[in-house]
Amino acid sequence: MSKLERIATFISVVDENGFAAAARKKGVSTAAVSRQVTALESELDTQLLQRTTRQLALTEMGDEYYQQCKKILNELFDAEVALLQSKNEATGVLHIMANRYFAITHILPKLPEFMRLNPNLRISFQLAESFPNLEKDGIDILFGVSIEGSAELVRRRVATTRYVLCASPTYLEIHGRPKIPTDLTTHHYITHNIRRPDNVIEFKNGKKIHVNPLLWLNDSYAMRECAIQSMGIVNLHDYMVADALSDGRLIEILHEYQEPEKQVYLYYRKSRHLQPKIRRFIDFYQE
Repeated sequence: MSKLERIATFISVVDENGFAAAARKKGVSTAAVSRQVTALESELDTQLLQRTTRQLALTEMGDEYYQQCKKILNELFDAEVALLQSKNEATGVLHIMANRYFAITHILPKLPEFMRLNPNLRISFQLAESFPNLEKDGIDILFGVSIEGSAELVRRRVATTRYVLCASPTYLEIHGRPKIPTDLTTHHYITHNIRRPDNVIEFKNGKKIHVNPLLWLNDSYAMRECAIQSMGIVNLHDYMVADALSDGRLIEILHEYQEPEKQVYLYYRKSRHLQPKIRRFIDFYQE
């Protein structure tokens, strides 16, 4: 029997105005209730109740202890009720991270409806091209491409993409259009400085070509713009260059050699009891 249970029994005795009535309510013997209260008084080294054959009364210190414990137990009960009521309600702040282009094309268009369905939830959205430590950096949801992640993370497939090698018409007119992957070794290559390795392009059937980057950038939008300005060849996800390919600012090269589609994943930390805000977002996005 825990101390909290002994306190609850003591409060019940006072509320029911007697050991017998408290015992009937709890479904135990009167002697068992009496033993619990006696044990509590022994632990506190204080008499809480004046016992007579006709009535039961609180001592002065017993009354003060009763009032404080009653208040605390009521607060615990209210907290439990609130928790049960909010188990399916998304509240607080949801922290999401994704790269700029994926956010703009795949996530932000869905946010208005998600926020309408979850009016008590606030969103903190970071646009970044990195794979953070979710716990250390306080990230609830991360979107990334074909990254295994640590064993503490759960990942769910949410989309597909593929890498597109491309360059501007002007660049290809000046430097020539690569016909086979090995031609890339003589071209200007623009890479992302978080890629590991940053000087290797992978093609289907496991073929890898080592190139000599001319320019390193930490932002895919900047890489795309440099390619449009004829500074070199880039290898970016299809959703990042789709509009530039459709209007002719960029031209895809070596399509027949490129790798098949890659998976885009949603990552979150493992938990036995997933927070409603995270569960709600995952369910909404996957629907």
